[in-house]
Amino acid sequence: MQDLEQWITRVRSIDVRPLVREAYRAYAAGAARATIVLTWTAVCADLIDKVRALHEGGEPQATPLIEQVDQAQGNLDAKAIRTMQAVESSLLDQAVALELIDATQKIQLERLREDRNLCAHPSLRPMGELFDPPLEYARTHLVVALEAVLVQPASQGRKVVSSFAAHVLDPAFVGDPNHIASAFFRRVRPAARRRVVEFAARHALLEPALDDANIDAAALADRMATRLRIFASEDRILVSELVRKFTDRLSASTVPIQSRALARLGDLDAFWSGIDESLRSQLDTIVRTIGAQHAQLEYWQPPKLEPTSAQIMSFVSIEEVRATLPSLEPAFAGIDYHRRATVIEYRPSPYFAGFLAGILADVGNFDNGALAAHAAVLPCAQYVTLEQLRDILSAWEANNQCWGRYMVDYAARFYLATVHLGGARNAVWHDFLDRLARREDGIVDYQAVHKALEDRIGSLLRAA
Repeated sequence: MQDLEQWITRVRSIDVRPLVREAYRAYAAGAARATIVLTWTAVCADLIDKVRALHEGGEPQATPLIEQVDQAQGNLDAKAIRTMQAVESSLLDQAVALELIDATQKIQLERLREDRNLCAHPSLRPMGELFDPPLEYARTHLVVALEAVLVQPASQGRKVVSSFAAHVLDPAFVGDPNHIASAFFRRVRPAARRRVVEFAARHALLEPALDDANIDAAALADRMATRLRIFASEDRILVSELVRKFTDRLSASTVPIQSRALARLGDLDAFWSGIDESLRSQLDTIVRTIGAQHAQLEYWQPPKLEPTSAQIMSFVSIEEVRATLPSLEPAFAGIDYHRRATVIEYRPSPYFAGFLAGILADVGNFDNGALAAHAAVLPCAQYVTLEQLRDILSAWEANNQCWGRYMVDYAARFYLATVHLGGARNAVWHDFLDRLARREDGIVDYQAVHKALEDRIGSLLRAA
């Protein structure tokens, strides 16, 4: 049973809230008729406020009713009273037209209006009997009013979806999560909220064309996916339910669309809880195919690992996704160091920290050494353990292809990025520098490397 006192604190309009409190006090005192009359009064005042808000927001359909209200307000003559009676009689129809309530809620509120008339006009009863509604009947009217109108924002279903689409298509396109959740989820009615989430899910998964879109369907789907993630943080079950709605259509889509949907949403648990087993199997087959296309190839051999494929393979770092897509680990294990670094760049994590030493050991030229350090080692530095640090530095020092351009700078930045290991790391770094100083090589001037790195971090090591 709803806690009415708590609900009253959620009434949107601060002007209407005192009326609702008065209706609740009447209910608490056992005055059923007064509760019904005050509840209908609150509904009327609240709907008029909402229609006015839409009018001020540029909704032309709200203008006639607001003009009637404005003409009547401030006057106490018979004409003004008749005008407000006309407003009251048409208010529910107007609210449905403006999508402030739906047809079912209109029926419920019409019952409230009829009972209010019976309470306020006892002569309507046969034989002059007074209408004597049960107290729980009055409570039901108050609950309906709160749920349908009083705690709801002044939002419209189709208009909210249109506003959401315009927001996503905006060339400026900024996406503060709190603003998006507030504007398109928290402040909209449940029915409109569902429409918005369904709209985002359809585009994120299926990439349908959108009229007058200034970007292609795949790029629009990427934007929709970011919004769907925000909505999932608000209501995971709703997002999962609406993902499920499009499972059959996604299953029948092309492999590129399925692949891009997986790349966008594969780390979202609401996505996995929304799809069925057959689609899971298809997505695992896609992963297995990606792995087979790139298995045992040298870094320079085609095909190149495309961003969608790299993003999909990066999900190997997520335990739940590894369990769902068993082909992920074998696929990642079968690709070369260059492709691994490309994958890691999409999703640095503790899982990948254990692969860094092997990547550096396998580097085959100076340029790829810089790629490995920049794309994989530095992004994962915050996750490495002390033992992993020791292995990484050993591989870095031993492979002369890891000392091309920028690598001294990357090594210094790696030292700073391992601060989470505390003072225990310093002995490992001292040993690393000592080995560099003693190393002889016909390709790399290790003494110059040692001096450059000593100049960058030596004083920090000695001060620690």
